[in-house]
Amino acid sequence: MKKQILIVLAALLMTAMTATAAFGQAEAFNTNTVSPTLAISATIDSAIFLALKTGTNADGSGLTNHCTISGGAPVAGAYTMSFGTVDALGLSAGCVTGNNVFPPTTPGTSPAVYYTDYILQPEWAGMTETTGTITAKLGAASPTGIAVVIPSGSTDQSTNTGLTVGTWTALTTTATPVVSASGTGLTGAGADGGSFTRFLGLQISPNAAAGAMATQTVTFTMTIQ
Repeated sequence: MKKQILIVLAALLMTAMTATAAFGQAEAFNTNTVSPTLAISATIDSAIFLALKTGTNADGSGLTNHCTISGGAPVAGAYTMSFGTVDALGLSAGCVTGNNVFPPTTPGTSPAVYYTDYILQPEWAGMTETTGTITAKLGAASPTGIAVVIPSGSTDQSTNTGLTVGTWTALTTTATPVVSASGTGLTGAGADGGSFTRFLGLQISPNAAAGAMATQTVTFTMTIQ
């Protein structure tokens, strides 16, 4: 009988030792320290973001008053901007009262151009690519007598130096670069949210329909390559 009791006690002791070995990281006896571990994991996504902001006249010329850009919360990405009241003679104030309009060369024949600076702020992470481009295009053809324009003769359109009523080119439904990867364009430095000042105009010709509400959508696309 005594032998049987000893065998049972030995079996219980081995079971207790096995339990302690299996769960020893989270519990311990006759000590004041335990060391549980936690294995964590995550899947890392690449991320890309492009913000549009109201201009700050970064070129220092003092000639541009800024049309206000609103909206564009992260994820939504939809922005709005108004040039205000405009006309083909360049007499209306536009989005502000100031020097943001080029009157026509020949009143009643050639167009006026209302313009503003704006800021593109790119960010990206988790990509091996370090250069890229930002393009702009219209969502649809512009109404008669109205054109959305960007500076011509300047690859990055970053300054209004030398701009006149005749130094603009119309955007179309085909993507046109507004920030390139060359020179001071979109490179790895842009990944940290560095900003790019650009200029956008609204060209109003004498045959534009008076009283009409002119609306247009410009889509900006950033591609990291």
